[in-house]
Amino acid sequence: MAAPTTPEKRSLTESLKPYRLVAVVGVLYAIAAIGSPERAYAAALVALNTFVGVAPIIVAVFAGLGLVQVFVDKQAMARHLGDRAGLSALLVAAAAGTILVGPVFVIFPLLKTMRDHGVSWAIITTTTTAWAVKLPMVPLEVTFLGWKFSLLRMALTLVAAVGMGALMGRLMRERPKTIAAGEIEPEAA
Repeated sequence: MAAPTTPEKRSLTESLKPYRLVAVVGVLYAIAAIGSPERAYAAALVALNTFVGVAPIIVAVFAGLGLVQVFVDKQAMARHLGDRAGLSALLVAAAAGTILVGPVFVIFPLLKTMRDHGVSWAIITTTTTAWAVKLPMVPLEVTFLGWKFSLLRMALTLVAAVGMGALMGRLMRERPKTIAAGEIEPEAA
């Protein structure tokens, strides 16, 4: 009978790594409390109220991301939006980026999940860059800044999004893994 395998033990430092930012903020609150306890308390209340306000959104987003991870076919996503995706996929990513709405704590986990499913850096970059267009906000932009400005800004942003996506796709391309004694030749771009 084979011995059961045990998970690799992580050092304490490695286990605490994700909590570095929390520790830094905790230290800053401690310093603030020493300097001005009333203001530190007021800041903590603002932080708590903000957290309570966004917690339902965060929970819903992560629940949705769980569904995506389980129900979306990774191979299909990688096939259509992976490293071999062409210009048409970048144009779709640019269009999708313009209709994305929501705060960064919603968009970035979504994009990370997509990346984990094999979506290329080119698609991720194009989407995040095109996100600056925000189609639902265009009427407001036109009202304050005019049609000419809005259309030019959108057009230039989308052209830049596709260009940046293509460039990032090349810059972030991962090297193939080695096999036995030889290195695999990089594929032609």
